Amino acid sequence: MDQDTADLVAQLCTRVGILMEDTSVVALTLGAVDESELSEMIERLQLAAGKIGHLLAAAQALLPE
Repeated sequence: MDQDTADLVAQLCTRVGILMEDTSVVALTLGAVDESELSEMIERLQLAAGKIGHLLAAAQALLPE
């Protein structure tokens, strides 16, 4: 794998880590929120999980076979 591709994979994985860190706060505080906010918070978690999946798929696609 060339250096540009390796750098891109690293950037994608770094973005995954940032999203996971940001989203962990939402996940860990879920039990302390009002019931009316649960749906919105779960939706935020689902959205983040989708983004993480897409970023990881992009990183995987760049890896040599």
